[in-house]
Amino acid sequence: MRAGSITKTFTATVVLQLVAERRLRLDDTVQTLLPDQVRADNALSGAPITVRQLLQHTSGLYDYIDGLFPRFRRLDQYWPRDQLIGIGLAQPRYFPVPGTRFRYSNTNYLLLDLIVERVTDRDLRTNLERRVFAPLKLRDTAYPLAGTAIDGAHAHGYADVSPLLPDAPDATRFDVTAISPSEAGASGALVTTAADVARFYRYLLHGRLLPPDLLRQMLSDTVPTTGSAPPAVGYGLGVYVYATDCGLAYGHGGSAPGYLTFALNSRDGRHQLVAHTNWNPLVDAGVDEDFWDAFQQGYCSRPR
Repeated sequence: MRAGSITKTFTATVVLQLVAERRLRLDDTVQTLLPDQVRADNALSGAPITVRQLLQHTSGLYDYIDGLFPRFRRLDQYWPRDQLIGIGLAQPRYFPVPGTRFRYSNTNYLLLDLIVERVTDRDLRTNLERRVFAPLKLRDTAYPLAGTAIDGAHAHGYADVSPLLPDAPDATRFDVTAISPSEAGASGALVTTAADVARFYRYLLHGRLLPPDLLRQMLSDTVPTTGSAPPAVGYGLGVYVYATDCGLAYGHGGSAPGYLTFALNSRDGRHQLVAHTNWNPLVDAGVDEDFWDAFQQGYCSRPR
């Protein structure tokens, strides 16, 4: 399946590993790390934005996803990262002072992708493979960008493409499995399985990927998700905090064209549930209430 924004927790983990290695600091600014991205006519010319604020979605930067529709031509269209970042930085910020409130923006994680590349001199895929996929033996997880096919057995994804391809046969249930993952990049391009997602979060929460102090910051350095639909109540450093009927849970949702995924985990990683559907609208329609109700019921009915 395409995991969508669950990718963000993977990306954030690599960033925090670089912080642990003292190759990066959470309070380093984007303007210092990526001086070539700063121009008088783009959004980085304003108040400095920190790595922490990118991770938390408190930068105020415009979400490039909102600017894709006018430029969309076909499902297999390749989107260079620089083009997507350019779309995100060309528009004014949602709010001028970073750190003042939460506003989800995929542009944040493309900038983190570029920062990882600059700091390590390796692309994000290589870092993910060496730092996360290989150590945890995530054999069914990949970070594709150029290809549109999903290797091996997989669920086909279906979406409502009527806003983009109104003349498509059955436009409200159109097979979008072969859409280019380049449109998501570090914010959502991961292809994986429910079992691998559960294994990743389990080992992350058990402290296998980050030292205790940084794992604690990842989960507790949160901001209220003002304006977001329930069940999300907070966002940390690449991790959502969800309010469920049986207490707080940690993880992320993933919305990709044709796929909707949720991963819920207890703080200690002992209780988990990962589930996905293979239909999702291309436009943001919020959380599917029926899916969430069934998902939460499954999570909260765990053995005591």
